[in-house]
Amino acid sequence: MAQQVINIGTAANDGSGDPLRSAFDKANDNFSELYAKSAAGSNLDLSNNDIEATNTNGGITLIPAGTGKVSITDDSISIATAKTPATAIGVAGDTAGMIAWDASYIYVCTADYDGAASVWKRSAITTW
Repeated sequence: MAQQVINIGTAANDGSGDPLRSAFDKANDNFSELYAKSAAGSNLDLSNNDIEATNTNGGITLIPAGTGKVSITDDSISIATAKTPATAIGVAGDTAGMIAWDASYIYVCTADYDGAASVWKRSAITTW
């Protein structure tokens, strides 16, 4: 449904706007449409402080516009990862710039996966 705009007339109480009943009917229709949708469309769920993809194997990408940037301000950040390359080659979906880690190594994907070339490099985690 397209947004229904309430005609408020050209001047206060001039009688040219929508009658009260039809104005609130439009307002109810507009709100019903908004409440029927999730906060971020049909593939994301926003609940408390969580953003979750609701489509199967759905990813979440934050893309700033123009010279904008994605910024996280805190004294620490926690990222849980299940992505640990079993081989240096990688798998479909691996892209340059991805990082992963396990108890022994930090992995960096150096190129987009093409099915053959080795795209993951690793560096040992040492004690500081």
